Amino acid sequence: MSPFAGILYYQEGRRRFMDRKGVSPAVTAPQTHNPLPTGSDISLPWHLRLPKPLEKDFRIYFRASVTAVTPWALGLVAILIATAMLVESRVSMEILSTSWRVRLFTLMLAGGCFFLNAQPRWREWLHPATLVLAFAIAFTGNYLGMAIDHPLSYTFFLHTPLAIILICILIRVPFYSALASSILMIIAMVTSMLLGPERQPHEITTLTLVTLAFATMSLFGQYVYERLLRQHFLSEHVLYQHRNELHSANLVLESQATVDGMTGCINRRGMESRLNHLYHLLNQGSPDAPQRITLMLFDIDFFKQYNDTYGHPAGDECLKKVSSVPLSMVQSDKDFVARYGGEEFVIVLTDSSFNDALVFAERMRNRVEQLGLPHSGSRVSQVVTISVGVACSDGSAENGAELLKQADEALYQAKGAGRNRVALMSNQGMVEMLN
Repeated sequence: MSPFAGILYYQEGRRRFMDRKGVSPAVTAPQTHNPLPTGSDISLPWHLRLPKPLEKDFRIYFRASVTAVTPWALGLVAILIATAMLVESRVSMEILSTSWRVRLFTLMLAGGCFFLNAQPRWREWLHPATLVLAFAIAFTGNYLGMAIDHPLSYTFFLHTPLAIILICILIRVPFYSALASSILMIIAMVTSMLLGPERQPHEITTLTLVTLAFATMSLFGQYVYERLLRQHFLSEHVLYQHRNELHSANLVLESQATVDGMTGCINRRGMESRLNHLYHLLNQGSPDAPQRITLMLFDIDFFKQYNDTYGHPAGDECLKKVSSVPLSMVQSDKDFVARYGGEEFVIVLTDSSFNDALVFAERMRNRVEQLGLPHSGSRVSQVVTISVGVACSDGSAENGAELLKQADEALYQAKGAGRNRVALMSNQGMVEMLN
């Protein structure tokens, strides 16, 4: 569906809605109590045509609306044909000997339409096939009305109004196709009556008027039905635009709620949500579950002294530069970096071996040190450094909170051992320093 055409219709509907309220969109923009346009306030032109992209989508929508009733309608057509053959056999076997072939032909066409309806990939041919069936019913009626010499043979011409009812009421086809087909069938019927055996004038007039009456009512009903269906289609299309807008707004709100505005990392709330989700998948044995979860918790050494020495604006810049290191190293979609609070950050790796995670942690520590950010207030270096604690789900941690607690214990030991180093919580629950 063309987004451009849909947006045009949406905006047009909203403009007309605002015009009727007597206010401009700019005035009402801050107000939230005004109802959104639903599509019912979009007026359709009398000729029912929509812009090309929407018209193409409506054809599919229209066809889908009749596929459910098509088998029942074709079944009714088959019953009527079989009943006609039974009545003809009771009236005269001579009539049946002439009509059975054309009756069988229309039955075969009805079966073909049924087969097309049952195959989703061929349903685009359903309406053309229905028109072929309707023409076959009408023209075979004209043929039988001309070929059979019987006082009641004029009744065969009633096949034409029945064919019109078929395409307008039973198996609905687009209005303009139904209109053109009905006109052709009526012309063919009148021509057949005039060229056939001589009949009473009132018979031709009566049959023509009856057919015109049936055609007028059927086509009017089809016009109203299609107009209502198009209105419903537009309403759904506008609601689709609303859903897209709401989805986009929700994504923005979710991003604002789970992303740290300063560093671009996930915030603590988002970290806890993602970590709990990963553990849930792991505990449930889901096919999407990671093989293991490795969590690294690090903070900047002597960051309070950094702020006291260089000021808080410089401290913010330091946080941004330090966080950019793990952000540039994380590659997997499931892995993420989060700001846990203040100068503390969390990195979660999935499907990485514990040794690879330790290499990651040491490389990250080294890259931060190589940034060369001056830190005269540090007791371990003249540049900014970090201490890292690492824990893995292969150990005793049964949930994200326990894993974070283990990483925090390892970080505490790394600080106690002199900072600017990586400490790990082993699977046996012992903290070890990475040499």
